[in-house]
Amino acid sequence: MSVKQWVQDHKITVGSVLFIFLFLVVYFFNSIFIYIYPGETGILFSGLSDEPLPDTSYKEGLYVVAPWNKMYIWDTKLQKKTIEGDALTNNGLRVGVRISAVFRPDPDEMKELVDHIGEDYTDKILVPILFSTVRKVIGKYQPEALYTSARLRLQDEIYQEVQVEMDEPPFMVESIVIEKLSLPDTIQKAIENKLRLQQEAFAYQYILKKEVDESKRRQIEAASIKEYQDTVSKDLTPEMLKWLEIRAMHDLSKSKNSKVIVMGGGESIPLVLDAKGSGK
Repeated sequence: MSVKQWVQDHKITVGSVLFIFLFLVVYFFNSIFIYIYPGETGILFSGLSDEPLPDTSYKEGLYVVAPWNKMYIWDTKLQKKTIEGDALTNNGLRVGVRISAVFRPDPDEMKELVDHIGEDYTDKILVPILFSTVRKVIGKYQPEALYTSARLRLQDEIYQEVQVEMDEPPFMVESIVIEKLSLPDTIQKAIENKLRLQQEAFAYQYILKKEVDESKRRQIEAASIKEYQDTVSKDLTPEMLKWLEIRAMHDLSKSKNSKVIVMGGGESIPLVLDAKGSGK
């Protein structure tokens, strides 16, 4: 019997089988044909295998999976988790904090994430660690230090503590960002007033120092002038003054400019200035 003849004799059965097959393909299409997009990682659960959850992870691409298996897909791109709450300083003052952690799952540790933690791993692990770490770090500081300290230093301390507390989980915290750090209004105003008074005191000390330095400069200048005058006065004898007067008259007599004769009195020597070239 030919195949064509057999199909014609059993066409109802063949049609039913094809219909059921197509129905199952359509129904399980999303479970059979799995797309893993860039920035995602998959791990396959094989229900009939001796090792249902192998260490092998799947990168981006199209995969065909049997309906009795399941592909767990995880977003491995950078993500952000933000928490907001209160923390106490070392003197018991309550401080409002909003902080974010930038993290991503480790593609090489997907089995651990699927097998022991689950999809809500951020709420199970990351959030409690963030809260405890923030409270631990802020508890070391006085309110004034929180107001004036560089935020980058606080972020770095919290980040280092988070790394210690995490103890190599299947996801990695890349950075910590403090988005908000608020003190009670009364405390903040008191700190601002204290800082303003400190700045005014620093400015006043600077002015005083500047005045003291200027006073010292003037004393040194006056001492130098007095020393110069004392030195010069010792050398300006009558004979020296007479010689300087003769030298000046001699130099002027050689000048090509107009000259006028000036007659002095007493022991002064006449000063002769040639009027030639005056234009008159």
